[in-house]
Amino acid sequence: MDVEKLHNEVLRAFNDSCVIATRQFSGRGFRPAADAYFEEDTREIVVRFDLPGMAMSDIELLVDRRELVVRGERTFHTREGRIYQQVEMDYGPFERRVRLMVDVDPEVTTATYEAGILEVRLTLTPRGGARKIDIQTGGGDE
Repeated sequence: MDVEKLHNEVLRAFNDSCVIATRQFSGRGFRPAADAYFEEDTREIVVRFDLPGMAMSDIELLVDRRELVVRGERTFHTREGRIYQQVEMDYGPFERRVRLMVDVDPEVTTATYEAGILEVRLTLTPRGGARKIDIQTGGGDE
């Protein structure tokens, strides 16, 4: 085995065993995992997000009739004199959008955050039928 090949093997082995701290800048960023399901007994859609290590004040939740948006930022805490051997957790700003296939009522949506899990409960709205809309004139001559 020549010296250059041996050198490359040693570098590869080292790189495989240590993840350099610059990974936080890789562009991948934090993307929290989410589970969504329908509970028949409560007639609610439940969406759970895995947000370990985040303060509740760093999380924003928006609900529309057919979309749920969770956004925030998972901060990488560093301090002088700390030298990282390995950084595998993802950090940075995130936004997760969950498109709903049914209408929900944002006014009765509830959310709880415990042990790094954000649980959002969305109540279905009754499906409205067609509605007649009166047409107004523009005020001009007809």
